[in-house]
Amino acid sequence: MSTILKPVPMAKIAVLGLKKYRQQVISILHEMNVMQLEPFSKDAESFLKTEHESDLQRHVSDQLIRLRGLLNSLPPTEVNGKTKVSSIDELLKKINSLNIDGKVAPLERQKENILTEIKETENNIKLLEEYSFFPGELSTLHLSSGRSFFGRIATEKFSEFKKKLELNDEDVILYSKGSEKITRFVLVLMHNFPSNALASVVNLYNVHLEAVPNLKGTPTVELEHQKNIYNDLSTELNKIDNQLYEISKIHYTFLKGAEEELDIENKKLDVIKSLGVTKDTFAMEGWIPKSKIESVKAELQKHSNDTTALYELETKENPPTLLDNPKKLRNFESFIRFYSLPSGEEFDPTVIFAFIFPIFYGLMLGDVGYGLVILLVCKWVIRRVEGKKRNFNIMPKFLRKFALTILQPVQMVKLAKAMIPGTIVAIILGFFFNLYFGFHLNQHLFDYLNHTFGLHLPEDGAFLDPLGTFGLRKLLLFSGYVGIGMVSFGLILGIINSKREGQKKHVISKVGWLLFGWGIVLLGLALLHHQNINPMQNVAGIAYLALIIGGIALMFYGEGVRSMMELPSIISHILSYTRIVGILLASVILADVIDFIFLKTLHHTISYIIMGVAILFIGHIFNIILGVFEPGIQGARLIYVEFFSKFYHGNGRHFKPFGIRRIFTSDQYTPPAEKQYTPPAEKQYTPPAEKQ
Repeated sequence: MSTILKPVPMAKIAVLGLKKYRQQVISILHEMNVMQLEPFSKDAESFLKTEHESDLQRHVSDQLIRLRGLLNSLPPTEVNGKTKVSSIDELLKKINSLNIDGKVAPLERQKENILTEIKETENNIKLLEEYSFFPGELSTLHLSSGRSFFGRIATEKFSEFKKKLELNDEDVILYSKGSEKITRFVLVLMHNFPSNALASVVNLYNVHLEAVPNLKGTPTVELEHQKNIYNDLSTELNKIDNQLYEISKIHYTFLKGAEEELDIENKKLDVIKSLGVTKDTFAMEGWIPKSKIESVKAELQKHSNDTTALYELETKENPPTLLDNPKKLRNFESFIRFYSLPSGEEFDPTVIFAFIFPIFYGLMLGDVGYGLVILLVCKWVIRRVEGKKRNFNIMPKFLRKFALTILQPVQMVKLAKAMIPGTIVAIILGFFFNLYFGFHLNQHLFDYLNHTFGLHLPEDGAFLDPLGTFGLRKLLLFSGYVGIGMVSFGLILGIINSKREGQKKHVISKVGWLLFGWGIVLLGLALLHHQNINPMQNVAGIAYLALIIGGIALMFYGEGVRSMMELPSIISHILSYTRIVGILLASVILADVIDFIFLKTLHHTISYIIMGVAILFIGHIFNIILGVFEPGIQGARLIYVEFFSKFYHGNGRHFKPFGIRRIFTSDQYTPPAEKQYTPPAEKQYTPPAEKQ
């Protein structure tokens, strides 16, 4: 079997070397990004130990936290090129000498204080605009003998709320201004007004109360004053932002590169801390693609004076899974992961899914018009998300919002790319079926071609009519053949899987299922063709019964009584593929009904014609939406349930190599041999842009 149907072959390896070269080894493995590290096996744990966190790691962690704090405070600016780091010592010296904390921290504190004041001022402005009807000065509401509130209540509840307050004998002062829906009021209560009575009334009528802010003048005067304060604060905030931006312009590129390098270094030091060590050596275990073993071995020996060895371990563990499909088919890997990632030793069905799914989708859609519309929508989604071109919209805003609630933009692109081959199949089959939004147009073209070139194309324009008796019988028969073909292919893959795993009984039972399925199908076809299946009169009848009885016997031997209970499942799985025709017919009949109503309205008044056009447009939009979801869901289901169940186990674990894709830094340096780390003394660092 081609390796295209298998995950990347993996090997479990052990790396052994001198302790003084372990930093080089970890750096090389990180840069090559090909090894998934694993905990030590129990045999190795008995004579290896791990080390405690080093001073270097503590210092790297501290500086990483510091840099991230600075980056959170500074506005992002353009990153000019990648940072080149020659050694971790040099990088830490530069970071220690980077004396901008004293500038950034006070500015950040000022910014936080100003933002708090701006928020408070905005709230004051909002309240003053809402309660500008209050006739007096706001200072009069701050009474030593009472409490004051701004409030809102539904207008229809205000009169009852007011009466409820007045039931108490204590003094209550109320100013209000109502609108159609909301009434706003200023409420002043004396201290002897019961708090529990107020809480009860507020809860009963769903009243929103908030304390009157500490302001003095009339609402109109104070509103202008607050707006002036807001403008002053905004100006001050802009000044601080500009100062932070100037600092960011000088240091942002270095900070992003240093943060990335320290993050990488921190991860490496975490690995070093977890390595198994003796006095002079270290050891590590992990998974690696078999194709990378020689190149990794060569790099490790090259950078450690041939003192580091790599050994391939024998193990019965299931390896992690790394899929490696052709680039144009990788989009379909998402559908396989959605079901379950294949384990490292079984078949990767991505290529099969990528080939079968578009065919099923196109068969169930089967209309040139619908295929073209969905194809254009798919292209638009890809253009909008990947190309970031949003100057052209073909979908209403509410539909775009609905789509975003169920799918992320990246998922939309993957789905669109997966549907494009299916829409092309639908367009081809739509021409074959003579369906253009349900209308039949081929006869005009075929009539011209027949008369002009002497061809013998069908006069009705359809090579196969899905609604005709002959066409429907052919399609149902075709779907049955597809069913037995898919089920058989799945069982054959299952036989190969079981044989590789050494499960002989499973091999025998799957052979039994295969024989039983074909026996039932051949028997059914013989009955459809009115053949004599009496085993006493026809050898074919003996063959059919032999397949069925032999299959049952093999199933019973391989799986026992359970297989007898599941005998009907093989028949249902084969017949399940007839849903391809069922969904096609549903779409064709609905389109035909929509077109029929539209054409009938053309012979009536203008109002009927308008109604017919509306039915035509809305009906086909509805059918297109069904054409997006139903063929996709049912096509995937036929593969997941009726096909994958015959051979696919899944439950694989994703291959996660130790490494990271660099964005802001150049390729990793080769670190020096290990030594006791001493933090460098701090000194003023002057970046190139600030030199005189």
